[in-house]
This record gives sequence, structure tokens and C-alpha cells, in this order.
Amino acid sequence: MRNRRVVILGMVTAALAVAVTAQTDVTGSWTVTSSTDQGANPPSTMTLQQDGDKVSGSLVTDQGTLEFEGTMSGDKIEFTIAIDAGGMTMEITLSGTVDGDKMTGTLDLGGYGGGEWAATRIP
Repeated sequence: MRNRRVVILGMVTAALAVAVTAQTDVTGSWTVTSSTDQGANPPSTMTLQQDGDKVSGSLVTDQGTLEFEGTMSGDKIEFTIAIDAGGMTMEITLSGTVDGDKMTGTLDLGGYGGGEWAATRIP
């Protein structure tokens, strides 16, 4: 009887471990806000697709639509957006954590400062 309990406890523990380490799914549309040392940026809409640990998407801003690619590991997301900065390409890297229908993180403006960002899933 005791051995059976140990086996059952082991199976439950293994199932919980798999559930905890399962990949977070970020597929869908998100409202994104961000701020830097220069202040808050207008909200934008981000659409994400996910294939395993690869993430791709688009960010629709008042300056146009920006395509990007990134990675997902557990609840951690990171992607880089290349923008035209007066004839030069600047890469903005967003890193963050996904918690259900919310994301929060930091952004790096290609070595020209940084800031914070947040996103909320659009139902």
C-alpha cells in the first residue's frame, strides 16, 4: 500500500513539473504601451504568432507596421524590431515576462537608452 502511494505521489509530482515548465502561448493580439526617458509612447497593437520557441509578429504604430522575430522560453519573451532612424537602421530589443494575459519588461534602444513596456492581450 505504501509503495502504491509513493508511485502515485511521484506521478502527480511529475505531471505538475511538466505543467509548470510548459511553454506559454502568446499567439494573438496585444495592446502595447511603452515609455522611455523621453516619455510615454502612444499605445500600439501587436499581433504574435508562435511556433514552439519561435515568435514572430507585427507591431502597428502611428509610424507604420513593423515586422519582427523573437524567442519564447517558458514565460520569457524576447524580440527585436528594426526601425529606420533617419537613414540608419536601429534595433530595439524588448525582453519581458508573460503572466497570463499580460506581459511586462524592458526595452533597449540599440544602445541609445532604454525603457519599459507592457502588453495586455486583446480578447
